[in-house]
Amino acid sequence: MKEEIQEMEGSVETEKPRRKGGEERPLTTDERASFVILSLYMAIFCICTFVYWDSLVLKILGVTSGAGGIFLFVAAFFNTEAAKKSNSIHPLRSYLISLSITLLELFSIRFVAGIIDNMVWSLVVAGGGLLVALVVFRKALVQVATTLLAIVFLFVTISNRHDVLVGHMKFKDAVRQCGHVVFQIGPIKDVANLLLAGNYMGYLSRIDYRDVQINMLATRIVAQSHDDEVVKTREILDFVSNEIHYVSDPGDGVEYAKDPISTLIAGGGDCEDQTLLLCSMLETVGVKTYIAFTDDHVFALVRFSRRNPVPGVAPHLFVDGIPCYALDAADPGASIGRCASAPHAVKRVFDVRRKAPVEFEIAP
Repeated sequence: MKEEIQEMEGSVETEKPRRKGGEERPLTTDERASFVILSLYMAIFCICTFVYWDSLVLKILGVTSGAGGIFLFVAAFFNTEAAKKSNSIHPLRSYLISLSITLLELFSIRFVAGIIDNMVWSLVVAGGGLLVALVVFRKALVQVATTLLAIVFLFVTISNRHDVLVGHMKFKDAVRQCGHVVFQIGPIKDVANLLLAGNYMGYLSRIDYRDVQINMLATRIVAQSHDDEVVKTREILDFVSNEIHYVSDPGDGVEYAKDPISTLIAGGGDCEDQTLLLCSMLETVGVKTYIAFTDDHVFALVRFSRRNPVPGVAPHLFVDGIPCYALDAADPGASIGRCASAPHAVKRVFDVRRKAPVEFEIAP
């Protein structure tokens, strides 16, 4: 009997106390980060209810949300009741690493996709890289990305506060402006431009102004130009439009773009081939060019460093407010400023060197 009593007492002593539901403990790092991020979302929602929306119900929800956000923010930094910290699933370094990985991923995509001509493979590289980063860092990566978007939205709202307060900027306008700001960030803009370039990359990747033979030929043509941009442009345009004859692609509905050397050897090509050769030759002797695409035509644009370079010739388009003149190599006897396509027919304009789309205007 005594032995049974002793065994029962021993089992009671060894039984571990259960944790009470109301017992306080310190927040883990990922919980603190989640609280801060959530408080940011709630604060932005509160601001939106007062500056973008007129509904009384939404304003009440906004005040409630703002108060809850303040509570979460305070709790994230002043929750120190317990003496011992618990382990964090996502320590601070995970968030720092996630941000670094996000930027590194963008630069990697920019580099890899830049050397891939096929749009499908570019999308596979971009999507696959982001998916791997998302799988590895999961919650931390999503939190970093959404926090950046929230901060950008807040920045847009504050920087346009006058338009917001008088009602000129609505919520959807702010979201649209937020998208514009995000895609102006260097690496993000580069990746977006690569994806936007899409099928045009098949043409842009053919340009090779660093080719030694292209440089030698162009240099010999402009040897007597005294390095004048306009003179060099005229001489090279004369050569391409008169010596490289227009020859259509096979009529199977597929566009074929030849590299400049192949076009020179063939002595002919369609408007894409002639334009790629023209841009390569101009760029290799220091003349800035762009490629313009319409629904059924391709031609070059040239930008000169001095104002009014060709008297009596009007600019075709303006890139960054700077006049650009048309060069239509498919036109025998072409001249600066003359083009078969009207300015309003242009769909895309690409920077030859950066192989990226640029914004353009018909009038400054």
